[in-house]
Amino acid sequence: MVWLGPLLAFVAVASYFALFLNWAITRDVPWLNLILLALALGASIAGLVRSRRRVLASGGLVLTLALGGFFVWYCYVFSYGIPSAELALDVGSPVPAIVLRDDRGQDVELAKLSRDKLVLVFYRGHW
Repeated sequence: MVWLGPLLAFVAVASYFALFLNWAITRDVPWLNLILLALALGASIAGLVRSRRRVLASGGLVLTLALGGFFVWYCYVFSYGIPSAELALDVGSPVPAIVLRDDRGQDVELAKLSRDKLVLVFYRGHW
């Protein structure tokens, strides 16, 4: 019972990165992972109350809190540190005169490509 809390906390954190990042409903607001972390915290507290080995149970509680703290920090602090798109081009604005490299390593001038319509996608973020 003592290590049930840290085990649930590990499953909650690992399942977010391994599984739940694939769907927007569980990626944007990780409700299922937060529920698992709440259950892990409850199991750790119950393990601390019931255990005769207080040091071992305290270690389990600290590990659960550390995993939960890391997860909450990652989802609600670190992920919001991605730069904003204030300098992004507006829809319909002219393409600046820049040169980019394509997937073959050749230079491509954007002004030559934007005769009709041009869609540029830059993936911002971290994986």
